[in-house]
Amino acid sequence: MDSRKGGAMGLRPGPLPAPVALSPPGSKSIAQRALVCAALRGAEPRRGGRPAGGAGGAARGLAARVAIGCAEEARDRLRIQGRPPGPAGGWEEGSPLEVGESGTLARLASAAAGLCGRPGASLRLQGRGSLERRSSPALFQALERAGVSCAFERGRGTWPVEVVPCGPPAEVLLERPASSQEVSSLLIALAAHPGRRSLSVEGPIPSRPYVGLTLRVLANFGVEVDLRAREGGEAFALAGPLRAPGSLRVEPDASSAAVALAAACLVGGELTVPGLPPTSGQGDVRIEEHLRAFGCRAGGGEGALRAGGPPRRGAVVDLTGEPDLAPVLAAVAAAVALRAGDASIEGSGESLLTGLGTLPGKESDRIAVLARGLASLGVAVETGADFLRIGPGRVAEGDRLLHPEGDHRMAFCFALLGLVRPRIDVGEPGCVGKSWPGFWEDLAAAGFRVAPAPRA
Repeated sequence: MDSRKGGAMGLRPGPLPAPVALSPPGSKSIAQRALVCAALRGAEPRRGGRPAGGAGGAARGLAARVAIGCAEEARDRLRIQGRPPGPAGGWEEGSPLEVGESGTLARLASAAAGLCGRPGASLRLQGRGSLERRSSPALFQALERAGVSCAFERGRGTWPVEVVPCGPPAEVLLERPASSQEVSSLLIALAAHPGRRSLSVEGPIPSRPYVGLTLRVLANFGVEVDLRAREGGEAFALAGPLRAPGSLRVEPDASSAAVALAAACLVGGELTVPGLPPTSGQGDVRIEEHLRAFGCRAGGGEGALRAGGPPRRGAVVDLTGEPDLAPVLAAVAAAVALRAGDASIEGSGESLLTGLGTLPGKESDRIAVLARGLASLGVAVETGADFLRIGPGRVAEGDRLLHPEGDHRMAFCFALLGLVRPRIDVGEPGCVGKSWPGFWEDLAAAGFRVAPAPRA
């Protein structure tokens, strides 16, 4: 069957034939930031490995729409002539700015359109699928306070939205951000303008490492950001404009790498992800640390992440900085819980994942979807607004078809659960295409058992 269509697919328990290496697509987090910067200035973002999935494609489409020129010179290279803001410059009105289902891209594009669009233009941003159920009220409030006019179709802070840009503000205030993406989007938009600008943030920043990733991308574009604490929050001072960096490499995606590393651990194998050093700015490289907490072997070398299994104990893991790892580690915790009482498992077999407060507002209500999937296997599950407790229970026999609600990260978790106990399939297997279109094919090529076998 075609793994990108409907139906169901799943992974099956079974050993890897040997230590393997696997290269996931390039990081969509880096690619989206780099492409928006390039569309505001110009650059040659070079992807690491293969192109990112649907979210990366949406970012390339956005760059092609707003830039003066955007040409794919090779499979892993784009050349972009950006459209910097200014009295006679900036992103122009025309066809809608399509951002797909990506919350990251929607926020980056919204801030860039509002603060870097051509004066007097009207730019419409629209998405599809799960993005139509999401919102970013803190970001749009900050833009409106800066002078951007926003007209919403479905309610304040949502997409589709039509924005009328304002002139470059000297300072922007962001209050109580619900996502680090709101901070990142404003930093990039402010950095596109010449002169000194500042962003003040009141309240804690969720998923803080992603802001660090944005600062690394901005440094590649010649913009250094000074950070200092302020009462009740943080202040970022920067001096633009963005400068063309030449070739900019996009690393393999750490969130996808985490899925592959956990899969190897769950079957007791060994796997390496080359080209992704533990010193990467992507917060999800902490997967090695978290896998070690579960008793797996994990440790990066020069320019690579490595891990092997199996998990041997439950763990208490704080994922405040990297909540996208929750689905992966929930599957690892379930593997321990289902083997609780075995001589190979240390302790009670219970695990606690905390710092998950941003998950309900993602493509699905991830805490609820994870809990339903785990409970259907017989695992004991307790949930709260920001935690997931996973413990031993009565193992449920028989076939299981788990539905990821169109969410790629839920599909990855449910695929991993297929390595924990037999006869678990994932409905909507094609939804992995948002970040890893060749997921099923790549794992099969690496030696994992996939059923039904994906078409070549």
